[in-house]
Amino acid sequence: MLLLALVLLAAPEDLASRLRHLESAGSAEAPASSPDGSRIAFVTTLFGTRQAASMASEGGYPNQLTDEPGGVIALRYAPNDPKVLIALAMRGARRRLLFIDEEGAPAGEVDPAPGDQLPGGFTRDGKRFFYAVAEGSKVSLRQLPLDTRSPAEIAPPPAAAGPQPAAPKSLALAQALAGFISLGPPSPDGRAALAVTEQGLVLIDLSAARGEVIVPGDGGARFRLPRFSPDGRAVFVLTDAGRTTMGVDTITLLGRVRKTLYAPPQNLEAYAISEDGHRLAVGAEQEGETLFSVLELPSLRPQPLPVPPSGALAPAVSGESPMIWSRAGDRLLFGWRLSDDTTDIWAFRMGYGVPVRLTRSPRPGLPRESIARPKLVHAAAPDGREFSAWLWRPAEPARPRVALVASSRRMRPVFDKRIAALNFAGLAVLAVTEGTQATAQAWLRQAADLDAQKPLLLDFDRIDADRPDLAALVKGASTAL
Repeated sequence: MLLLALVLLAAPEDLASRLRHLESAGSAEAPASSPDGSRIAFVTTLFGTRQAASMASEGGYPNQLTDEPGGVIALRYAPNDPKVLIALAMRGARRRLLFIDEEGAPAGEVDPAPGDQLPGGFTRDGKRFFYAVAEGSKVSLRQLPLDTRSPAEIAPPPAAAGPQPAAPKSLALAQALAGFISLGPPSPDGRAALAVTEQGLVLIDLSAARGEVIVPGDGGARFRLPRFSPDGRAVFVLTDAGRTTMGVDTITLLGRVRKTLYAPPQNLEAYAISEDGHRLAVGAEQEGETLFSVLELPSLRPQPLPVPPSGALAPAVSGESPMIWSRAGDRLLFGWRLSDDTTDIWAFRMGYGVPVRLTRSPRPGLPRESIARPKLVHAAAPDGREFSAWLWRPAEPARPRVALVASSRRMRPVFDKRIAALNFAGLAVLAVTEGTQATAQAWLRQAADLDAQKPLLLDFDRIDADRPDLAALVKGASTAL
């Protein structure tokens, strides 16, 4: 505690200044591409809280589109109008869908219905938008005609004369959506949609308002990002059903035949299919970083791809993809997190030799060399158990005290304001997964270059990564030590 007190007392104004600079560092993520490819929209903290912004696809100063007190978390362009978008915003504790445009008009709610509103997607012709409204255990599937903007619930057709036999495995919509998690976009012809529930992957017949579990979630299998193929005959999904890692599977709708499309040894964290169905982009996690590949379909022949600086994909909210293709299929857009710089929008342009950084979020007063880069520690504790963890250590002091941070999600080797604040206060930070704290502490006790006496234990799940109170975090650290 004496060591940290000396650090804090030696230059309190310098530390306070660094924390203020950290608060000002921005980010840009969750990109969306306009139908004609001339503009991109994204979520940025450039204006304070997370708001929607747009700019020319070749770069420029962002134009702020929203001023939501709770912030914006995702965006979609309307297929037939490059100036109209649907945003997913937080209003109170609820997720709400909003109409926004690039002319500066006030944002308007898509649907006044109470509850959480979750986007599905637009039909290919851009005339209808499908979404779900969840209120407690009740889930309502809805569609919005873009010409009238009058929302309507998906309901069974009127009963015809005489009994109408249902498909053998078909369920009423309320049953099919039990345990609802997320909604996928509709099929190209607008007759079907996909949903992920606790039961598994569900195919919804929109005209009959019925659903069928086409891949069950047996054994806790996970399903993410269900998408129809461009011809509507098959479904793509990211899943670990039947294996230990996430990979891309296809399900042929005729016969419900499922097969693995691409499942490398590494865990896939995202994928994207180009609109023409000719390219598959995947992001695989390896030692905390993201490795990209672009494969030609159906041969899976790798395509040339420039390598971005070491980093990781910025995560997306449930149902949204961290990376997207432009409509023309010539660019892959994604939010990219670096170890010593801000999160920003990057792009791969097919046929070009270098990745392009489209935004540069502010980082005033924080040169890159002032931000500690993490080191992957592979070690064995005295009890023989092995573990790996990322270690961020400050330049000074030579033998810093240690903060052990744990999170329900594995920490990635990327810039994190909470970690940087602890480094500025003279603390080394060791990020461990749940259940390995005791092993990490045993290893620390034999680390000659770290002061492992009474390490500070922090639960990062309780510290908001988007809006951390850095001054309180550092003050709490000094008090605890």
